[in-house]
Amino acid sequence: MKFGCSTALFNQLDLYGALQHIAWAGYDGAELSFTSDETRHLELNVKQTYVNEVKSITDKHKIELFAIHTGGKLYGQENIKSMTKLFDVSQKLNIPIVTLASRGKFADKEATKEEFKYFKKLSQEAASRHITLAVKPHVGASVCNTATMLQMLDEIDSPALGINLDTMQIYKGGEDVSETVHQLGKKIVHVHFREYPDSPDRLHYEVRAEEEIPGRGNVDFPKIISSLKKVGYDKVIIFDVSGAMTYPLSRQMGIAAEARGYLNRCLQELTSIP
Repeated sequence: MKFGCSTALFNQLDLYGALQHIAWAGYDGAELSFTSDETRHLELNVKQTYVNEVKSITDKHKIELFAIHTGGKLYGQENIKSMTKLFDVSQKLNIPIVTLASRGKFADKEATKEEFKYFKKLSQEAASRHITLAVKPHVGASVCNTATMLQMLDEIDSPALGINLDTMQIYKGGEDVSETVHQLGKKIVHVHFREYPDSPDRLHYEVRAEEEIPGRGNVDFPKIISSLKKVGYDKVIIFDVSGAMTYPLSRQMGIAAEARGYLNRCLQELTSIP
């Protein structure tokens, strides 16, 4: 497995600076944020000059680009054209994964129907470009837990559709993340690692950025990594964090470095077990 960090953590820097700091923190690569004006490190630009510029930056820092994570501005049927253009950029840059968080509304049949219709269309567009769409569950959304992830995968039979396993969202929803891993198996195509603290009101707790650093809370990351290995997942684990946009750069860097150190230790300990 390789470790990556979302460029969203370094929202105050341009792409060059964000990738430079991610490399300095010891990560193998990065997930490019395309989530909002404040955390955007990619353009919808397929011109060869732009593609060459981005590739030059990654070569300079000796870092890989693992995925692109999109936000609410490209959500919904009316944004399919923008999403397909994003797939074109992804293809040009040889980035295999584009992730998208679920919206809709849990247990709302009509909202879920529209959600699945949207994901099906995007999956078709992704498949034609040899890109994989990784849907991330979100508490309260149409796709929010193990059951709804399996429902989506059952109703949309596409090799270009998979799951972005977000540990915080699954744990926040009251499920055992390791059990979710075993149930989803090979359909996990991407992983976001985020911590979550112990709270009597798990669903509504307002988590701080530092509390999302793996190792500081109750999510059992060694067990999750072990489960991922058992189901054959050997791709990338992305450290993703929200809420640090107003932090000074030194504090953002500290968060990235601490997360990388802890996750690397977890992996080393697991690989040393006979």
